Order: sequence, then C-alpha cells, then structure tokens
Amino acid sequence: MKRILAAAAVGLVILLLGLGLALAVAVRAVDYPVARLRPDDRASLVLTDRRGEVLRDVPLRGGGRQSWVTLDRVASPVVTATIASEDHRFFAHGGVDARAIGRAALLAARARRPVSGASTITMQLMRLVEEPARRDARWKLRQVVLALRLERALPKRAILEQYLNRAYYGNGAYGIEAAARRYFGKPAASLSLGEGTLLAVLPRAPVGYDPVRHLDRALARRQHVLDLMVARGLLSQGERTRALAEPLALRLEDPAREAPHFVDWVLAQLPPERRARGGVVRTTLDLGLQRQLEERVRQHLAARRGSGVRDAGVVVLDPRTGAVRAMVGSGSYDDPAAGQVNITTTPRHPGSALKPFIYALALEAGDTPATVAADIGDVPSSAYALTRAVKEHGPARYREALAGSYNLAAVHVLERVGVPALLERLRQGGLTPLEGTASDYGLSLALGSGKVRLVDLAAAYGFLVNGGAVVRATGLADDATPRPVRLFSPQVSWLVMDMLADADARRAVFGAELPLDLPFRVAAKTGTSSGFADTVAIGATREAIVAAWGGDFAGAGTRGTLAMWSAGPLVRAGLLAVADGAPLTLPEPPAGIVTRPVCRLSGMAPHPFCPTKLEHFIGGTEPGARCPWHRLDRGRLTTDLPPDFGRWAREHRAGPPAAR
Repeated sequence: MKRILAAAAVGLVILLLGLGLALAVAVRAVDYPVARLRPDDRASLVLTDRRGEVLRDVPLRGGGRQSWVTLDRVASPVVTATIASEDHRFFAHGGVDARAIGRAALLAARARRPVSGASTITMQLMRLVEEPARRDARWKLRQVVLALRLERALPKRAILEQYLNRAYYGNGAYGIEAAARRYFGKPAASLSLGEGTLLAVLPRAPVGYDPVRHLDRALARRQHVLDLMVARGLLSQGERTRALAEPLALRLEDPAREAPHFVDWVLAQLPPERRARGGVVRTTLDLGLQRQLEERVRQHLAARRGSGVRDAGVVVLDPRTGAVRAMVGSGSYDDPAAGQVNITTTPRHPGSALKPFIYALALEAGDTPATVAADIGDVPSSAYALTRAVKEHGPARYREALAGSYNLAAVHVLERVGVPALLERLRQGGLTPLEGTASDYGLSLALGSGKVRLVDLAAAYGFLVNGGAVVRATGLADDATPRPVRLFSPQVSWLVMDMLADADARRAVFGAELPLDLPFRVAAKTGTSSGFADTVAIGATREAIVAAWGGDFAGAGTRGTLAMWSAGPLVRAGLLAVADGAPLTLPEPPAGIVTRPVCRLSGMAPHPFCPTKLEHFIGGTEPGARCPWHRLDRGRLTTDLPPDFGRWAREHRAGPPAAR
C-alpha cells in the first residue's frame, strides 16, 4: 500500500508539473492582443450634437461603456473598495489567485455546493472583453490562460482602469463614470467614501444589489466591504463610521436622451457594422435649437388643441448640405398613445405643398410668372372631377395663383405639364414613397394625393434657394455631404422662389398679419389635405428650411383650421430661432433674369390704360403681345375676358367674354 501511495503521489506530482508546464507554455507562447483593449474599442455608441453635446449613449452588448476615464480620475475609495470587494490580493498574484481557488474548493467540498468564486479582477476583465458564448470548463481554462497573458502585457493599474471602465453597475450604467453620473449625478472623481464604496459592490450582483430596488441589500454588502477594509488596514474605524452615517443622495439620473426622434432616425440610417463598432458619432443636430423648438411645439399644441391640432412636428435643415439641425417628431416622445410616432419621417399627404414643383415645370416649359392660369372648374379634359364646392378666382397669373395656393389653377397647370413629368421630378428630388404610376394619382396629385415624408419635402424645397439643386437630408456630421441633384435651372428656381416670397400676393387670400410674415423675406408655402387631416407649412431661406406639420396622428382633422395657423406658427418659430436676431436671406437673381411691366390681369405687355405691375422673367420669355383684355370704349375702360372664362365671368359679373 505504501508503494502504491508513493507511486500515486509521484504520478500526481508529475501530472501537476505537466499541467503547469503546459499552462506556462500556453501563456508565454502567445502574447495577449492589447490592441483589443483600446478605450475606443468595444465602447458604447455615443451620439452627440454638432458641438459634442451628448444626445444618447447606446450601450453595446457585452461590455459596452458610456464614457472612459483614466484611473487618476476615479475617486480613491472606489478603487480601494473594489479591490477589497472583488480581489483583495490583486497586487500579489499574477492574474490567477491560487489561494482563492483552494479556499473556494474547500468551501465547496464542505457545503457540497459552490459557495464563493475565485475569479480575480483580471479574470473578470477577460470575461467582459471576450464575451464567452458558453461558460463551461473549457472557457474557465481559457479565461485563466488569458488572464495570465494579460498580466504579462499590462501593469496592474492599467488592468484596474480597464475593469472599472467595463464593469456593469446596473440600470444601464457601464463603467464607473456612467455609474457615478447615473446614481449620484456627479463624475467618478467627485464620489465620496460612502458613495464610492456603495458603487464598488454593484458589479458583483448588479440586479441583486440594485440600490434603487434593493437598497438594504446593497447597504449590507457595503458595510461588509467597509469592515474588510478596516480589518486589512485600508480604512480607520472613524472613516468607516463616517461612511456609514453619510446620507446618500441617490437620484438615479436618467441617461442622456435628447432629441429622441432625431436619434432614432439617425440610428436607423447607420449601417449595422458602423453601429456595432461603437464610439462617438457626431450628428448634425443643434441641441440648443432643438430644445427651443421642442418647447415651441408644446406651447403650440396647448394653444391650438381646441381647434383639433392634437399633434405637431417640425424639422429644420440646411439647404446647402442637407444637414438636419432640429427634428421634433411629436409633442412628447413619452406620450403612451402616439408619442414615438415621428411625423417628420412618416408618409402623409402634403396638400398644396407640391404646387411649387408644378409651376417650376411650367416655367421650364416656357411659361412665366405672368402666364395666366384658369382658376375655374371647367377643365377641358374632364380628367379632374370636382367632388365639392371649390372657390373659383377666374383668370390668375401664376404669381398670384401660386402665392394664393389656388387649387383649380394648379390642376389646370398640372394638366398642361403632365402628371408623369411631375411624378418623375418629385421622385428625382427625393420625395418618397410616392409609389405607383401617374394614373394612380391623376390630376389630384396637384392637391397632394400622394404621400411624402416631411423631412424629404423640406430637403426638396432646397431647389428654391440653392440654385435649383436638392441635397437630401442627413443627420451625420462627419460623413461626406450627400451629392446635390439638379432639379431645375437657377433661373426657374429663383422665379418660383420669388413668387413664394411675395407677401402681397399671399395676403390677397390669407389676409394680413400672417405667421409667415417675418422681419425678412422668406419663400413660404402651406398645404392642407382633404378633410384637414394633414396641414403642412414650409419656409425657405438660404440659411435654413423649416417644415412643420399640424393635425391629428389618427387623421381626425383640424376642424377647418388651415395650415397657415395649425403649422405656420412653428415655421415662424423655427426661422426666428435660426435667425437669432439677424435677418435670414434669399438668393440674388441669377444671370438672365429681366424685369418688365405687365398688365395685372392678362400678364401681357400693357397698354397705357392697363393696370400694371412689374414682373420678372427669364430673358427672352417676357411677353411681346399687347394685352387684348382691356380697351377704351368711348373713354371708358372695358374688360373683355377670353371665352374660356365666359361662365365664370357671367356668374361673377366680370363683363362679357371677348370673341376669339
């Protein structure tokens, strides 16, 4: 028996030596890839505004953190308590604590179940970094090898820094800096002894020691750690007493969640590999402007709720770069009913907001701002049937028809340029979804029968102030600016812009003291869909385009409130906020624009007795023929309208039509 026992002992020694040698070879044969531990690697995804203000931290699965701090920026009680709680022999072992393993094995044998772990801080760090798929015996062995390799590669302080920045402290807080701000609203460097020791116990059981739900458990564990620190000479009895008596101002600071609709929109645009990489993503948002408009939307809804405006949204972008400066998708993101609906990215009917594109096509085909449109119900092709009474204005020059948003005139002009041409140009300008064919929409497309996204519509309006070019909307500041798309010529674009900026032409229909009457000129348009379910207003300058929506997400309508009042005030607020006391501007006329007097009624070259006004033209398109609508009959001015306006003239007593 003695020989057998001796042989067994020798065999065990040889086995242990062999295992030790194999372990030493495995540890020293390959160096740990320390590049994997770079502070910008495995980080959370942090979205900031254009100036670096944090909008949202998105923790990544398996060790993401919200902000990295060096060890010298962590309060010393946190470091000392962490070592006391997790690995009191941290500075004595080489990554694996043989004593702790032996003690854990003995306790498990006595209790016939695992009682305590033996993982060192270095081993725990490997678990945070390597993300094991299965935590079995093979992983445990690999964890040991990796911990030993890491201890050869990094000094102890660097390992501590890695651990403190990667540990999970519960309630979405990854890393000690995030935990300090989450629970106490202060940086890790400012934590007191009582606060620091409380946070130090959380990584052991983030749920079990959650100080929000289980404060008594967390405090009991903290007292145990404080006792250990006193017993090991790391803390005096007086310091322990003061730490236990210290009042804890737990306030569970919410993590940054600014501009939630905008952030959701940006996250949806990020490629999966970019999002998984983490790090800081700088967006185009101006957080100060965003906060102003969020408050203005709340105020607007409170003031307009009685008129059926229950929901609203607004977007601001730079027409030159497509950069979105502000995006408010609803009155309250936290509204359980529909707050997380982002109306700026939800397809809705734009009403008359598509009319500028119709008139731009007509000008491109040779018409002018002085060309007369027939704002009457008599459509020659009968392709558009009126289903309700619509006010008729008779003959209307394009300038007044567009600025006054005459519906029947727009239908007539669209009939001239063609629905397919409009649909193609809208899609070219980035308006989506606009699915289907031209026949699916017909002439009702002039009044917004297709659905588009407000953010796309705002970007498409950029042609007015950007020389005819459209830059699609983007929320990423450091990516390349989207490539501009030429939609119309600079001359056509400027003329349409000038018509939309004509406040006098607008007042003829909407009246005076309008929300879109600003201290500076602005190209403005409103749109109200059938049934008042959607109301849209857009204002464009060279510096900013502001688009707003007002209504009811459920489509209940605004009880007859026009877009000028349900959405226009938000456009005004956005433009004034961007201006910040300095006037915004419109582009100067491009080369080739000329100005001539025209007859106010016919838009043709005037006789001396015609009522006149000045109008702008692309050189070569100004009218040459004299106005045939006015004549002097025995010294009296007589108006003879063309036959197409005969019915309207008789009903409105506008005089007999002239013979062809």
